[in-house]
Amino acid sequence: MRTEPIPVTLLTGFLGAGKTTYLNACLRRGIPPGSLILVNDFGELNIDAELIDYRDEQILRLSNGCICCTLGGSLAEQLAQILRLQPLPAALYIEASGIADPARIVDTITVSPRLRLAAVVCLVDASQAGRHARDPLCAEVWRCQLRAASRVVINRIAADAPLPSALAALLADTAAVIERQPSASAPAGADAPPWQARPAGVGGLRPAQRGGRWQQCSFSYDGPIDGARLQALLDEYADVLVRAKGILQRTGHAGAEVLQLSGDGLRWSPARRLPARGQLVCIGTSGARFDALGRALAGLRCVGTADAA
Repeated sequence: MRTEPIPVTLLTGFLGAGKTTYLNACLRRGIPPGSLILVNDFGELNIDAELIDYRDEQILRLSNGCICCTLGGSLAEQLAQILRLQPLPAALYIEASGIADPARIVDTITVSPRLRLAAVVCLVDASQAGRHARDPLCAEVWRCQLRAASRVVINRIAADAPLPSALAALLADTAAVIERQPSASAPAGADAPPWQARPAGVGGLRPAQRGGRWQQCSFSYDGPIDGARLQALLDEYADVLVRAKGILQRTGHAGAEVLQLSGDGLRWSPARRLPARGQLVCIGTSGARFDALGRALAGLRCVGTADAA
């Protein structure tokens, strides 16, 4: 009977910061055999879980909500189920939603004597640090994630480049271990136009205490979609769209592809496999503009859902 607590590593970071890429790099380097991975995604479809290169039976999914908002239910229940497993996992890795407050997740982990918090790793997209710090709609979430970290991994920055001033100021007050990971940035695909810049204060997500809401729309596709039309819609609604990701098949392209839209651009890359249906999740600011984006995307889909949180 195992008596020592299960080590838990929590991966956090704002939408599109590179959490799944970082987790896959950890898996390639090797993690303890028999580890479990718990993935939370804000959308109804858990795209991130599909992108993790690990045994499916060792990946647990929490979908359709921010992990910190379902703390009293889904996460606590999932951890309780994990602690009833025989044998117990050697380690647990939690990839939190990009809008999660890590402090609340940490509280849930540390309350159990059978779990040990090993690290809180925060991924940071240095190319978006200035916008995140200035944007009143996402600055609070971004700062909370940084302040809770025991280790900060900064990507999308040249090895010898100075840190953005807003990021450097926050890191000056932290005891976290700082690591640069320039290789985490993937260039945009040759056929993907550069993502248009969003001014400060636009394109962030409104915290509930400010009277706003994050909103997502999720779609499933029974066959290939018009990739050019999809890219045009994402560009048209860039003012309210913060993140888009999916596993799709484009008309005229062979095989399934992963679509990633975040601060560093929109790109397509080969997918390991295509799910039973193509999947797309978009996250942005709630309101009439985001609703219009959902209606426009509905023209590309065969089966779809949309909701706000």
